[in-house]
Amino acid sequence: MSYFEAFELTPSFALDLKTLATRYRDLQTETHPDRFVSASDAEKRAAMEKATEVNDAYQTLRDPVRRAMYLLWLKNVNGMDEKNTSMPHDFLVEQIEWREAIADAKLKEDTDRLDEMNTELQAILRSLGNIFSVTYEGGHLSTATTLARKMRFVQRLIEEVDHAIAALD
Repeated sequence: MSYFEAFELTPSFALDLKTLATRYRDLQTETHPDRFVSASDAEKRAAMEKATEVNDAYQTLRDPVRRAMYLLWLKNVNGMDEKNTSMPHDFLVEQIEWREAIADAKLKEDTDRLDEMNTELQAILRSLGNIFSVTYEGGHLSTATTLARKMRFVQRLIEEVDHAIAALD
């Protein structure tokens, strides 16, 4: 059963995260190991496995990059194939520029600039996700794979900015 089926959702990049969260809470209630305290060891193990699966599914579907990679995986495409490491040159140059800007803002302890970068990067991630959705739904898996990989790069930049902000607070 796919993660989407577990949550009774149509496999799609565009998800209603509130619906996902509601269904997660419902599944958590149904599968929580505390409900199986008086059950047999086999039933306890099965409940624990189901709860773990529900958690893994939720963590994957709520994260846009993991969701994109999972959708590709459902189509037998490895979005992180080690044999395919090519990325457009201009995108890689952009990544270097972002890293330099982050390093500069960290050095200057410029939390305002880091906040601005976070906002910009979040917008880029959303835009890439929107384009991924269209290309994936259109069956253009090669382009969708490149977009998912770009999303992963941008998500890592966001994480770097978040860590920098936390370190300065």
